Amino acid sequence: MTKKTALARREALLALAAVLASGCATSPPSPTPAPPSGTVRLTLLHLADVYQVQAVEEGRGGMARAATLRKQVLRESPHVLTLMGGDTLSPSVESLVEVDGKALKGRHMVDAWNAFGLDYAVLGNHEFDFGDDVLRERIRDSRFTWLGANVRDTKSGGLFAGVQASAVRELGGIKLGLFGVVLQETKATTKAGKDTLFGDVCEAARGEVAKLREAGAQVVVALTHLTADQDRALTRCVKVDAVLGGHDHEALEDRSTGTPIFKVAADAVDLGRLTLDVDAATATVRQVTWQTLPVTRQVPEDAAFNAAMQPYAALFNQLSEHVGRSPVPLEARAAMVRTQETNLGSFVADAFRAAARADVALVNAGALRADAVLPAGGVTRRDLHAILPYADELVVLEVKGDTLRAALENGVSLSREDSRPGRFPQVSGLEFTFDSDRPAGQRVLGVKVGGRPLDKAATYRLATLSFLASGKDGYDMLRNQPSTPARVTGNSPLDVLAEAFRTGTPSPHAQADGRISRLGTGALAPDARQPPAPLK
Repeated sequence: MTKKTALARREALLALAAVLASGCATSPPSPTPAPPSGTVRLTLLHLADVYQVQAVEEGRGGMARAATLRKQVLRESPHVLTLMGGDTLSPSVESLVEVDGKALKGRHMVDAWNAFGLDYAVLGNHEFDFGDDVLRERIRDSRFTWLGANVRDTKSGGLFAGVQASAVRELGGIKLGLFGVVLQETKATTKAGKDTLFGDVCEAARGEVAKLREAGAQVVVALTHLTADQDRALTRCVKVDAVLGGHDHEALEDRSTGTPIFKVAADAVDLGRLTLDVDAATATVRQVTWQTLPVTRQVPEDAAFNAAMQPYAALFNQLSEHVGRSPVPLEARAAMVRTQETNLGSFVADAFRAAARADVALVNAGALRADAVLPAGGVTRRDLHAILPYADELVVLEVKGDTLRAALENGVSLSREDSRPGRFPQVSGLEFTFDSDRPAGQRVLGVKVGGRPLDKAATYRLATLSFLASGKDGYDMLRNQPSTPARVTGNSPLDVLAEAFRTGTPSPHAQADGRISRLGTGALAPDARQPPAPLK
């Protein structure tokens, strides 16, 4: 099993820079050798977790460049499909920006995929971040097919509207079957509607593979939005020829279960190419080859793609605008912000508490999405949206002390079981200690508010996000709590954060200042996402 982490990608970039410095030009990806006699070569191009159109990682990525690589492969190979492994409508940096008076909410990404030439996509968990109605609208606008075999509408009794469980395509005389499945926990971590059900992945996969075989599919590929460990479990419960996955944001090649599993890094920094050489007579897969094509600034942008995205040019310029500055680097890496106090988490919580005039503030780490160390200096509107890409409201709740403690218990409840729980709390106005070795529900050992021990009977004004106030991510204890007022009038969380960057009040600290103390060994149960990967 091999993984490509952010560090490995940076090392690759340094190597590329050395080549360029020596005066060598970067050439297009070399053509793959011709398929063996008597075989049909199927080529599946793969991207996943693509949240923005433009380039990321110091010039890596960019859908216009990936579109160029795709066209090169299309010229080379006659039997090609282009697939996407979920998560693109949110949390896109651009999704909260208004165009023609309406927040995009992923509309630009559907337009981008239409221009790109996508054939099939599996639903990701973040496709549900704006609710079912928005997703249905995006599906209607898509010129490609969305797959989601385990996503059902309990009201209609069928699949989620506009989604297929599976599909069969004939390529070179070979019938290729595709099916898609998504994380079951999507229900708890997004704004999926009450009638939307995420069923058992294995059960759905078994049913669809049987239907595909019955429909004549000779080769079957699973398109998944699962963790790597869940992908491995899938291959143990159903026989497929390959798995193309998303969700983990890391490049992965894993053949440990006997069924090859492949993933690409997030935000189109690489284009995955899966080659299946299939015996023309028996339809048996003779060879499975995986390659990642680097999407670098040396790859020219596709003119037709850029022309299709011209309506968003003003938006991309707007995102480059300066909104303020930070005097210190801000720690926003998911592996840090989801496991411990960070200066970014404390800064955001401080800004929320000050704007709401609350006693305390709590922000779930999963809401902070930049997944990088943001350098000191100027902050652009794109940086702002990278930190807080969700369409939440800032709310103020009146909670008893025992409810506040219960919220903190929930926040650390997965700190032993999960390498980077999105519910982990970043706080302001309070301090607490927790022991990850203790049983869930007994991990918070001490809480102080304003320097004084927490009074379980006292009432505290808590500033938080509407996502948590609605009980999501396990914060059921915050649902239906009294609010005074329901929101900070005229100020979205983004507005509050922008004002803090602009004025310097509150100002971020250079380091974490001891609000959260962690006891215990800190050892985690075996987890497929170890070592910590970029955020989901």
